[in-house]
Amino acid sequence: EINPMDHHLLLLTHVNMNHSVTLSSNDDPAVEINPMEEFRAGVTATLKSWSALRAAVEGGWGGAQSQEKAEELRQHLYENFQGTTPKMDMYDLEDNLAIYMEEQFSVVLEDQSERQVADMLYRMHEACVKGDVTLARQAVETAQRTEAIKNAFPVQVQNTDDDDDEMDIASESISQAKEYASASLFGTAKKEASKPAQPLRQLGEAPPEQNKVEVDDDGFATVPTSKRRNRK
Repeated sequence: EINPMDHHLLLLTHVNMNHSVTLSSNDDPAVEINPMEEFRAGVTATLKSWSALRAAVEGGWGGAQSQEKAEELRQHLYENFQGTTPKMDMYDLEDNLAIYMEEQFSVVLEDQSERQVADMLYRMHEACVKGDVTLARQAVETAQRTEAIKNAFPVQVQNTDDDDDEMDIASESISQAKEYASASLFGTAKKEASKPAQPLRQLGEAPPEQNKVEVDDDGFATVPTSKRRNRK
């Protein structure tokens, strides 16, 4: 039995990753959120905060298509987490993130940061499936704060004295999350950049078959090493 005097009770209705969720209490007006849009914003924030990816894009380590490759990675992640059950488990995602960075940016992640990224994405997704977007929003706030400092812009603190402003911010949460999730990761991609000779391999996609190894006159051949990492 629910105590009617509990003014802090939250009512959660229609939890669905692709639809809005209505949150309300006895004191506060109803606020609609879309867990999937919030999660995608969290994915964007996580990639923005990934120093290895940022350095690779800003340094052009992936060639003229560095920004496009980062956008492709984000899109693959969106597709992996579409719905309530991810297509890859967390360990496969770790491996594929490391492989993607090595293949597309020639970056070997010795700091094992791919594990932190994968863990963060899975924790955010699990929470958003349950209608809890707190972690996703914290990721966005952290990324925005870091980027503001990096660009030498002052961090704007929201004024909490005006109740009307609070209601406006809450009512626009869905559109803000959607806008953030669709914005460019690291600046505007160069339109004049030529497209790669072949499409980028999708995250988790099996590598193309290698040509047969040719043995020279001395009987030596180069054998490619596996990129899948051993876990300690």
